[in-house]
Amino acid sequence: MSNFGMQMPGGARSRGPGPDVYTALMCVGAVCMIAAVVMLYLAGTKVSPDGQPWKIQEKGANQIRLPR
Repeated sequence: MSNFGMQMPGGARSRGPGPDVYTALMCVGAVCMIAAVVMLYLAGTKVSPDGQPWKIQEKGANQIRLPR
């Protein structure tokens, strides 16, 4: 039948499922989340005591110290 230009339905090679829009959005969201965490870490090192972002400022009046 291929001599006459006819083809069997479904005779084409099937491809596996590829990435879709939701996969792309998930990747963009993950990249944005990682960028936000890095920016918060860098900002935390600037205002935290001893330059360690996981330490907190002392509670109380006039005890907050900012680096010079």
